[in-house]
Amino acid sequence: MSKKTEKAEKAKRNKQIGTLTDKQKYEAKLLEKDARIKELELELIIAKKVAARYPIDKRHK
Repeated sequence: MSKKTEKAEKAKRNKQIGTLTDKQKYEAKLLEKDARIKELELELIIAKKVAARYPIDKRHK
């Protein structure tokens, strides 16, 4: 997702949050955190695959 799209989505969510109940705000935050966790998990998987393909001993020679 492009940064412009991300900013637009965040602005849209922030506008909607003003009319949400406390429970809905809490649920929205949980969904955002779940999305961030999934993003970090994917980054970790990629990092592990890169590290496996290019071991440290080969990178420093």
